[in-house]
Amino acid sequence: MSEQISVTAPKERVQIDARWKWRLEDIFASNDAWEAVLSEAREKLPELAEAVTGVSGATGKDEAVVRAAALKALDMVSAIESNIDELYTYARMRRDEDTRAALYQGLVQRAESLSVEFGAISSGLRPALLALPDGALEGMIGDKAFAEFDEQLRQALRLKPHVLPAEQEALIAQAGEVFSAPGTIFDMLSDADMKFPTIKDEDGNDVEVTSAKYGTLVESQDRRVRQEAYDAHNGAFKAFGSTIAAAYTGSVKGDIYGAKTHRYESSRESSLYPHSIPLSVYDNLVEAVHAHLPALAKYMRTRRAAMGVSELHMYDQYVNLEKEFKMKLPYPEGYAMVMDALKPLGAEYISQLKKAYEDGWIDVYENAGKASGAYSWGTYGSHPYVLLNYDDGTFNDVSTVAHEMGHAMHSFYSYANQPYAKSGYSLFTAEVASTVNEIILSIYLLDKHKETSARRYLIGELLSAFRGTVFRQTMFAEFERESHAMAERGEALTAESLSAMYRALNETYFGEGVTIDEIVGAEWMRIPHFYRAFYVYQYATGFSAAAYIARRITREGEGAVEDYKRFLKAGGSVPPIEALKLAGVDMSKKEAVDEALNWFDELVDEYAGMF
Repeated sequence: MSEQISVTAPKERVQIDARWKWRLEDIFASNDAWEAVLSEAREKLPELAEAVTGVSGATGKDEAVVRAAALKALDMVSAIESNIDELYTYARMRRDEDTRAALYQGLVQRAESLSVEFGAISSGLRPALLALPDGALEGMIGDKAFAEFDEQLRQALRLKPHVLPAEQEALIAQAGEVFSAPGTIFDMLSDADMKFPTIKDEDGNDVEVTSAKYGTLVESQDRRVRQEAYDAHNGAFKAFGSTIAAAYTGSVKGDIYGAKTHRYESSRESSLYPHSIPLSVYDNLVEAVHAHLPALAKYMRTRRAAMGVSELHMYDQYVNLEKEFKMKLPYPEGYAMVMDALKPLGAEYISQLKKAYEDGWIDVYENAGKASGAYSWGTYGSHPYVLLNYDDGTFNDVSTVAHEMGHAMHSFYSYANQPYAKSGYSLFTAEVASTVNEIILSIYLLDKHKETSARRYLIGELLSAFRGTVFRQTMFAEFERESHAMAERGEALTAESLSAMYRALNETYFGEGVTIDEIVGAEWMRIPHFYRAFYVYQYATGFSAAAYIARRITREGEGAVEDYKRFLKAGGSVPPIEALKLAGVDMSKKEAVDEALNWFDELVDEYAGMF
């Protein structure tokens, strides 16, 4: 008689209480309402095409005619783009509730198709504006009637050397679905089609090592559980190595194609330049992190000695070494703790956090088919949303709540204080508000818990955050820089070559204190962020800026909070480095990164003395 195996599988979505699900009806009351807006937006496309063409047709006419044509086109682009944002966001978030649902897979594809049609038409606007007589755009920037679009017009002037004629921009825009296909393929493979191995947890229960469960399992105090979870999860991706390498190669080559066609020196420059981020910011980050690798090695040696093992492996990095201090908070208590910790940000901020909790902004628990991880998203016309996969209420669960609500509140303040055209903040600033919340939470808990065990636990978590967000994400940034450089040199990107390069990077970053097993080379295969090229370095710069801001808030109080809120409210009204200056930090210089890493060095020294 065969042995009965009990597997702890995720609940189906219908089994989750409605109060713990987000309320997407705040975007569209029904799928029928979604269909109506889709039809309306599509019907407006011919009129939009006429408006865009009208800008070119106004050239040589009276200045008032030119300005009227430009303003009409800008208004229409903004209005239809807002509709498409709502359509895509709703469809994608419905799909993320259960990635197996064919209905919402279809809605996502239809929204993407409409977005591509819109992009093909609207892409002609920038070339048309840039073709206007000298001084025309400068005049619009100074005109109150164009106030909503002034930053957009400044960016157009800045990007002029990289803008192609309208017909060519339209052709490139029409290929949008092709360029996004590699990321979609990866998402479908990892979230819907892949089946993960089952291991026994600390209590002997069989648990499927899904992406949502993986983080908890590798934090287990049981080394066997950590190793089996690490090997099982990464091994599942390695089994599809050739497929994943092919998808990633397609993504990289799409980045290179876009860079070449728009006359950039590299795909990295094409990603940073539109956001006014110098390449030196990226390179300075890598340089600064390399200078502090000795402190990282000391941290790893401390862990190895404290664990009493002869070799430290990658799967040993995630467990907190403090065994006495435990945090297992049900979601309501975890959320309440976050609100209490963030009180330094003011009554208005806390009031909005309470509203988010009560009014359907947050999708809390894992269910079968639900997208893994956590994120914040939303629409200008409704409010921000947050997707979580809250599990046992560990420190990481609670910290993730703080993190994602930081994103949500950044969007809330931006939506409330900027017109739609200037409400979208740059990727460079996107991780700052979220990480400010995480660090304030850590500082709050350190102040609240003075006992040695709690302090050892909390400092351990801070050091882990530095390791994962500054050091590890910078290593990811090097991986992206090198993988794109390899392709730009004409070298093949294969599962073997990419894994060898990734393993070598791990040797550089962690090799002095950690044994780098062969399976580590395959870990890159499970990182979804790599399909959004040159995004991950901003986790490290964002953490550095956030450390500066959070510590300033806790030291200086109200004045620093007001500066910080000016940053939150700025949205996309100024370039990202200028937005951060509003909060008192200048990321064009190395001081913020150096200060964050100096804090890491101090924490390592204190931590080493605790064992």
